[in-house]
Amino acid sequence: MPDVSPGGNPRVSTLQTKHLRFTDIGLATDNVPRLRAFYETVFGGKAGGDEWHSSLAVEGVFFAFVHCGTLRENPTFQFAATGAANNLMMGFEVEDVDAEHQRLLALGVAMLNAPATHPWGARSFQFKDPDGNVLNFHNRPKQG
Repeated sequence: MPDVSPGGNPRVSTLQTKHLRFTDIGLATDNVPRLRAFYETVFGGKAGGDEWHSSLAVEGVFFAFVHCGTLRENPTFQFAATGAANNLMMGFEVEDVDAEHQRLLALGVAMLNAPATHPWGARSFQFKDPDGNVLNFHNRPKQG
């Protein structure tokens, strides 16, 4: 729970380091090869690693696939579980939402919805990976 000032506004804290860089999206899974193959199919590229830990780099985004058994053995990661991924949506900007939707449908990806244009002008659709993580493919509103 964030620290809240007497006026009801969250207190803002300044980052205590001069270097902060987003590094990866870590996905805990009970089946690394299956999840790795799904992301290779959706994003292209070839992941490195094995059945316990693999990684895939695509356009500056780094996916890490880690077997839950490996995580459970390490006391640092006792929180790790699969099947409860509904709190996370990973968003990716794509050039043509409709073309990506058709491409993924042809690959057999199960969609959560069809492409839709939102009141703010963006267009998007969502789908889940084999472990239930939600992916959002979208584009920004066209200027003009």
